[in-house]
Amino acid sequence: MTQTTNSTPGSGTDSSVMIRLEGLTKRFPGQKVNAVDALTMDIHEGEIVVLVGPSGCGKTTTMKMINRIIEPSSGHIILKDQDVTTTNADDLRRQIGYVIQQVGLFPHMTIGENIATVPKLLGWSAERVRTRVDELMSMVNMDPDEYRDRYPKQLSGGQQQRIGVARALGADPSVMLMDEPFGAIDPITRDRLQNEFLRLQSEVRKTIVFVTHDIDEAIKMGDRIAILQEGSRIAQYDTPERILTAPANDFVKDFIGSGASLKRLNLSRVGEIELGSWPTVTNEDTHERAHELLANSKHSAVLVLDEERRPVRWAGADDLRRGAGERLDQVGSVPQAVIEPRATLSDALNELVAARYAVTVVVDEHGRYQGVVDIDQINEAIRTMRSSAVAEARTEFTSDDAATAAPVKDGSSGAGPAEGSS
Repeated sequence: MTQTTNSTPGSGTDSSVMIRLEGLTKRFPGQKVNAVDALTMDIHEGEIVVLVGPSGCGKTTTMKMINRIIEPSSGHIILKDQDVTTTNADDLRRQIGYVIQQVGLFPHMTIGENIATVPKLLGWSAERVRTRVDELMSMVNMDPDEYRDRYPKQLSGGQQQRIGVARALGADPSVMLMDEPFGAIDPITRDRLQNEFLRLQSEVRKTIVFVTHDIDEAIKMGDRIAILQEGSRIAQYDTPERILTAPANDFVKDFIGSGASLKRLNLSRVGEIELGSWPTVTNEDTHERAHELLANSKHSAVLVLDEERRPVRWAGADDLRRGAGERLDQVGSVPQAVIEPRATLSDALNELVAARYAVTVVVDEHGRYQGVVDIDQINEAIRTMRSSAVAEARTEFTSDDAATAAPVKDGSSGAGPAEGSS
């Protein structure tokens, strides 16, 4: 049975559709049932679509059929109005960036050579390749002069994953496939890479198919989420907001699990709320000034900023006494819970749990202090989201009820368009 979506697949009229899967099916030799069973869905240009579901549901198989690492048994893959189901598979793959959990960098090649792999295959000039390599390394926040000639074994896991993303972007593909790209990285690095990738996506606006087993990651990363059941049957294909506030069925409810309010924190960015203030001093201020701020504040520490207004120290009253005579940037402790406005409120809460002074410090992309987030602000955000969800549900219920009851001018039932209408 064909799985339909909210995007009216198969209509062939939506110019924003970058990838259309029509009746896509895969049965592996020796199996009695399809691993992917007649999947039909539209993936829109510039969006991150996350395929998520339990182990064995076919999400990775579906993704690998898009660039034909796995060949479909039947059905069609249409890439920007071109059926690529039977075209040259190697040519197709060079049009599509691919990032996997294990990164897959070539160990005998330098970082620069790894990133240059596809541009060289496409016959780019040496100068164009060098320019593109340096551009991409800068884009993923790795200094080309420092890292270009290193080998993968000389990088951390997070750095290797950044290079994996840069390599996938090498030839500036319009489509990227990402298979559990952050799954093998520790939680702190994972959060930071997710945020960094979302920043990058806001600049490059690629069409991305992203596979994960983690519903929290799906909510954070996806513009739309396809929750898949066995055989890649679609349980719900919708925005993260809709999936959290209006799950389509019990399977979706169970897959989301408990704590929907906390999961909604992945939908809101720190930059979307009003930040709190905190007493700050600079390197040039005196200890007396810091003591004065503390005396007139309900807080137990001041935040020390450098000449660029970047946070460098927390300094409490005891720290100031012990460090009498020292510069303010030499006393106290280094701030650990520091995030950028693009981070989610869930990220802020995670940092807040371990923060020394019960706040998360927010800085801009240059590391300059912007304000703080505390637990009261997060609680208020949860209350606001809950109220909005309830109001939206009431509005939809009222609209649906009115649509059912309202008479239709041409005398039809109201269940659909009148015969002959467009």
